[in-house]
Amino acid sequence: MNVRFKILVSKPPDEDNLDSLKSAAKSLANNQESINIQVKREGEYYALITDFTMKDAAQYQVVDEIDKQFKLWIWNFGYYEDSIISFPK
Repeated sequence: MNVRFKILVSKPPDEDNLDSLKSAAKSLANNQESINIQVKREGEYYALITDFTMKDAAQYQVVDEIDKQFKLWIWNFGYYEDSIISFPK
């Protein structure tokens, strides 16, 4: 299943921020090669978008684990605004 974790920050990310996102995705992904991280400007924020795949499961069963893992790795992000988990088709 495809997973997208998007975090909004008010300042540009540094390399450590991107490494933290990759580490979080590695802890959840069933295919390490599926991990892709992008940074996009969205209005006044920077969107740090992490895409990866996980073993198929009911979304309600994995959303808390995804949130927990990413929050563990991004606790030190400065300028954190919001995060969104989605399951693109």
